[in-house]
Amino acid sequence: MRKFLLCIVCLLTASCLQSFGQTKAEIIKEIRQLYAEAKKKVDLNGKNGNSPKDMRIVLNRVEDEDIPLYDMVRLDFYFEQYPSEDGVVTKPPYFIVEDWGNHGHLRYREVLLNPKTHKVIFCYTRGETDAGFVLESRCYYDAEGRCIEEKTSSPNSWYSPASEKETAETYLKIFDMTMNRGGNNIQDANMPKKETAPKAERLKHIRTLYAQAKDQSAANDKKDMSDDLHITIHDLGDDQPPRTIETRIYFDKAGIYFINSHSTSMLFNAYNEYLFEPKTQDLIFSYTRAAEEGEVYEWRYYFDENGDCIETKTNSPDNADESISDKRHAKYYQSLYQEISDKLGS
Repeated sequence: MRKFLLCIVCLLTASCLQSFGQTKAEIIKEIRQLYAEAKKKVDLNGKNGNSPKDMRIVLNRVEDEDIPLYDMVRLDFYFEQYPSEDGVVTKPPYFIVEDWGNHGHLRYREVLLNPKTHKVIFCYTRGETDAGFVLESRCYYDAEGRCIEEKTSSPNSWYSPASEKETAETYLKIFDMTMNRGGNNIQDANMPKKETAPKAERLKHIRTLYAQAKDQSAANDKKDMSDDLHITIHDLGDDQPPRTIETRIYFDKAGIYFINSHSTSMLFNAYNEYLFEPKTQDLIFSYTRAAEEGEVYEWRYYFDENGDCIETKTNSPDNADESISDKRHAKYYQSLYQEISDKLGS
């Protein structure tokens, strides 16, 4: 009976390894081929007259101002696009690169995804401590997400096939949230109303905080150790010429205090700012400048303690109220910052 059960287990194991008619050796060979192709595409990204298609996320954090502990993580996502009836659609990334450093500790990670199924098929990680100990890990996954081969330079590995795959899938969620603007619900209209200051007093308060935020963000840009989240996206893939969006999210111990975002292409130039109340993290001011075909328009929205727009200044002939849209965008950036801050750098 035991021999019969052992035979069944062996047959099931062989069946798992031969998913889609492939042996373990064939799967690994295919992964290595896809890896070589992905690396070549990354090297050619933005070259030979083609617009780059990538996104970079850089999170800088000062962990302790008294002791020089500095946390920096950079994620590079490389993706492709294809035309559809609704325009150009951005595919999930085919390759992800991570660089992380904290007080002498370093980590470099590569994630390869199947270009057709967008499933994680390979993870490479190299970690180094401040004492000089180096560890390398390679994990190969089949079409079902099972690790079929793990290679490590030490039996005392910090990484496992499960943790590597989980990390890679977290990065995919961050990519999807960033590109598709997830988590942008505004405040529930049924929330209890707060007491509001007189309009003139409120506007004075907002302008004071705006001046402070501009000074603080400018000083932050000059520091060796800064606190900010920088997101750069090349070519968002619509029917317009390639464009670049650069977003800077500035924060301190109280939370986000200022955001700016700059979108440029051959046809237009748009710039946005979002100012937040330090104590409540509520949006209190938004500014937009858009230039297209020689025309420049500006919008300024001032919000009270309940998020209601109390002052609008614009030179646009269109009187449409875009303050709701600005609140959604601000909420999206807050959600994105929280997601990235929670997931990266650990």
